[in-house]
Amino acid sequence: MKKIALAAVIALASGMASAVDFANLDIDHVRDVKNRNMSNAQYLRVGKEVGGFQLNAQARTQVWNEAGMANSVEVTAGKNLGMVTPFVGVGFDNGYNGAKNADYQYGLVGATTGMKLGSGFALAGLKTRVGTTAHTETKQTVAFATYSIPVSKGVDIRLNLSKSYQDIRENAYGVGVGFSF
Repeated sequence: MKKIALAAVIALASGMASAVDFANLDIDHVRDVKNRNMSNAQYLRVGKEVGGFQLNAQARTQVWNEAGMANSVEVTAGKNLGMVTPFVGVGFDNGYNGAKNADYQYGLVGATTGMKLGSGFALAGLKTRVGTTAHTETKQTVAFATYSIPVSKGVDIRLNLSKSYQDIRENAYGVGVGFSF
């Protein structure tokens, strides 16, 4: 499955070169802090700068070892202000196993910062959910960091760490591949 996903991202990325500035595929190992459940999360992220604004989209699929799955999509817009890029956005989550009436929307606010570090690039950020249509509590703030190591022109390997707080509390680490155009 992971090989198929990687091949699909490479094929998509080559066709999207004029439509986006970057495309990333990341796979994280996730541990729920509350109940210790383990899962894997796959992320497809794309972004493009348009008129001085950074537009990004993220699709996330999380599969738990206990045979459950959830999908979410987030879209954000940010503006680079020196070393920091604050952003706002919206998200949609289809709920655990797509259960009837379990889907919900939410708002997002956050910021990222990054810098060249050694031969790679270090990115750190924080995002939090604001407002939700969920019937249960879904507050979440996520602190995240990525170190991108170039392997060839326009291709890098990504090392990821994240920690989420509030109602959804998870620790995650993973790897990925990134394409820049």
